[in-house]
Amino acid sequence: MNKKNKWLKRSVLLIIVILCSGLILLASYVLQYNKTLMTYQKSLANLPEVSEVLEIAEYSGQEQYYVAKVLLTSNKEYYYFIKDNTVDFSYPVEELMTPEQAAQKALSLIGQGIVKHYYLGIYDEKPVYEVLVSLGDEEHYIIIDAKTGDVLLQFDIK
Repeated sequence: MNKKNKWLKRSVLLIIVILCSGLILLASYVLQYNKTLMTYQKSLANLPEVSEVLEIAEYSGQEQYYVAKVLLTSNKEYYYFIKDNTVDFSYPVEELMTPEQAAQKALSLIGQGIVKHYYLGIYDEKPVYEVLVSLGDEEHYIIIDAKTGDVLLQFDIK
């Protein structure tokens, strides 16, 4: 009886240690991600034309880069697309669709479903929204031109 209890205790302890290790790794990943975004946010805030960084996110499509919504000293809002610490593209916010408009456009193409996510990014040097719509056990990826609202790509995963 004693040996069974000993192995049971060891097994439970091993499971607890594995779970704690996983939580620690997850927490360090999340904290590192936020630290990277904060570093970019501080760097952008130091640019002479930038008054304030309103939003910042990382985009991982075909290429990885950061998308920041900034308020310029001229009181205009712009989206900056940053790759390799350089602003590759910038667009005035009023020239692009809102995320809600992109989500509505995607839903109108599918007919119904739930928008799981939408990301502003760059595709073929154009600003686009990548929208994922879930409908039952199917997922629909739609790439929408953020300036014109045209659908550039659409594919389904079943």
